[in-house]
Amino acid sequence: MIHDNIDTENLKNHMFAVAQIMKRLAEELDKDEEKWEILGLVHDLDYEETKDNPEKHALKSAEIVEGKVPEDMVRAVKAHNHEHTGVEPKNDMEYAIHAADAVSGLIVATALVMPNSKLEEARPESVEKKFDDSSFAKNIDRDRILYCEEIGLNRDEFLELSLKALQDIDEKLGL
Repeated sequence: MIHDNIDTENLKNHMFAVAQIMKRLAEELDKDEEKWEILGLVHDLDYEETKDNPEKHALKSAEIVEGKVPEDMVRAVKAHNHEHTGVEPKNDMEYAIHAADAVSGLIVATALVMPNSKLEEARPESVEKKFDDSSFAKNIDRDRILYCEEIGLNRDEFLELSLKALQDIDEKLGL
């Protein structure tokens, strides 16, 4: 599905990153790892098509996966853009996709400012510092990252878990 709907390598990498974080969160929370990982892979299937129409983002992705994944995953896809879809997050998987989506960008941006632009160089403290610096990666909504608290992880635990998850696939991400 990804290769049929996404052309941009950076967007594919974002989806792989979110999938990896979701898988690690599922493992931590004793949830269905495969399901959460797949959600991370499909949540932005429509982004290239809807990036200039945020009110349509996630709705097209939901249409693409409808009937191919369980209904709770379709709902989670819609909930990850609740500001426009009206589908408010209400469970761990829906809060997790919000948090994973946002934190992946913060971690990648942090890695890119490391001396060699590598994930392996980033430390949890570096990500925490960048989280607190509102002038860094301004387009990343820190409130979305804080949805981690809705699933029982504090910010620092979530940042560390997410960073380690991405460091495990640094080669796949080209970082």
